[in-house]
Amino acid sequence: MEDKEYLVRGALLRCSKGSHPRRLNLPTSHGVYSKEHPIIRKDDYKEENISHFGVCQSSTPPEGAEIVRYKGYVPPGSTETAEEVQGKQCIPNITGEWSTVNGQAVTMDSYLVCNCMGTIEPLTSGQEYED
Repeated sequence: MEDKEYLVRGALLRCSKGSHPRRLNLPTSHGVYSKEHPIIRKDDYKEENISHFGVCQSSTPPEGAEIVRYKGYVPPGSTETAEEVQGKQCIPNITGEWSTVNGQAVTMDSYLVCNCMGTIEPLTSGQEYED
């Protein structure tokens, strides 16, 4: 089996129903590291790890979410422009632990599912990110 790159604190995630990607947080390290970065485990999917993905663009957005407006997302270093987005605030309602993991460790192949019909996947492992 080919080695998969582990997700670590600072990995960039996207939700298929969200307007903006977000960095994965790990408030406290589990004591296991990859290249000096704390590795994400399959049970690191709660609010303290994943805040929101901007505006929820699902046909079933979170109930009770407030209406928000954000500048459009433009990737760092890009010269493109993006229109503002407005709608219900994304409030991830994740159905369970990370899927497709390597033991306890989350990899670039791992994903989460949100009750608002979104799939949350990594864009980067976070290993390129400086703490």
